[in-house]
Amino acid sequence: MKALRAEDAACLVSQISGHHGFIDYTDTRTQHRIVTAFPLKSWQVPRDQPAFSELATEIEKAWKKYALPEDQPTAGGIAGTLFYESGNLTVPGFSGRYRTDSGNYGYIGLYLWQLTLDTSGTEPPRLDFHPDCDSNTRARVLALVGQGRRHSAPFKISESFTAEQSAEHYRNGVSAVLRYIHAGDCYQVNLSNKYVGSYQGPPYSAFQALCQAIPVPHAAYVDAGPYQVLSISPELFLSIQQGRKVVSKPIKGTRPRDLMSPENDQRIAESLAAAEKDRAENLMIVDLIRNDLSKFCEPFSVSVPQLFSIESYENVHQLVSTVEGRLRPDSTPFRALLSAFPGGSITGAPKRRAMEIIDSLEQHSRGPYCGSVFRWDFANNLESNIAIRTLMTDSAGLIHCWAGCGIVADSDPDDEYRESVDKVRKLMDVLENL
Repeated sequence: MKALRAEDAACLVSQISGHHGFIDYTDTRTQHRIVTAFPLKSWQVPRDQPAFSELATEIEKAWKKYALPEDQPTAGGIAGTLFYESGNLTVPGFSGRYRTDSGNYGYIGLYLWQLTLDTSGTEPPRLDFHPDCDSNTRARVLALVGQGRRHSAPFKISESFTAEQSAEHYRNGVSAVLRYIHAGDCYQVNLSNKYVGSYQGPPYSAFQALCQAIPVPHAAYVDAGPYQVLSISPELFLSIQQGRKVVSKPIKGTRPRDLMSPENDQRIAESLAAAEKDRAENLMIVDLIRNDLSKFCEPFSVSVPQLFSIESYENVHQLVSTVEGRLRPDSTPFRALLSAFPGGSITGAPKRRAMEIIDSLEQHSRGPYCGSVFRWDFANNLESNIAIRTLMTDSAGLIHCWAGCGIVADSDPDDEYRESVDKVRKLMDVLENL
């Protein structure tokens, strides 16, 4: 372990942020940001079932090789992003169309060092190396500590975001979902639209600007080489502590904030807390997640300690519930992640039928959006987000953004369209004003 000055830590982040495999992950369990790069090994998540199963087994073996006793400080871990389309391989009986811009279903890396940044500002930055980290990687990282900040061109949007489908197309999609619901085909479906713009400059600078403008508890950045994932997510998917305690916090129900009027802002939050439609929508997903967790948790251990809590962020109020369980000893946190993937809050209920309807109505790929960014450390703690409020930049100079809503029986197409735009308008505005 090596304590660093804040300036030296910032310089190290600057030096490594442009490298393939760079990850910046917010660990809400410990109130730290974990930053790393230079993976010992990395994998592109394959699109076929046999290769995907082999990858899961290989990752578990790799984790076991580098697992550390509880009394040793952890350093590094297995981290990356799973695209929503990975659901083709994790949801039994589901097979959607292949629509992804990157050629694979995500990126995963094996890391043997990390820079830990205390988000509360009370502890100095800390540089830790795994006992098995090779000398070349150690020397490479330590050499970068004193090199100063890397200078690069500023990030800017060179062509504004435009929707791939019109507002009317989205409203028609909502109407189609309502017909499925009224026919008894499903209870809820999450429908999204995609926005695309052009950019110049380093994507990590855009991520930093978004985090500063819109603080959220589950932000994450992944540089996979050909693309970068910028996740400004307020939603926890799964947290599994020391391989046993499982927590999921689904979000369903959103209202834009009124920061100009504290009194009206409070009324908006109270209105959301009492809204029958949003509470019903939230409850449907809580039931789905209880079912998902029961597949890998000990019998009778799944509970709902919090239902319909309000969490407030820079731009929105959200209705959040908490589902907990205890992982079975014969499962691993990574297998649990795959078992529950993708999160029910961004599919609908029942999950497989909702995904089939999404597949029939959406013409775009979701990629990292509605997937997850995760980190499984060598002390057997796993944290993963639901990658909402998430963007992706690519090597062609394009930046992709998605927005969606959960549709239920009493949804109004106009209201759902407005809500979907409310969720991401500030993200796009922040970047367009840089």
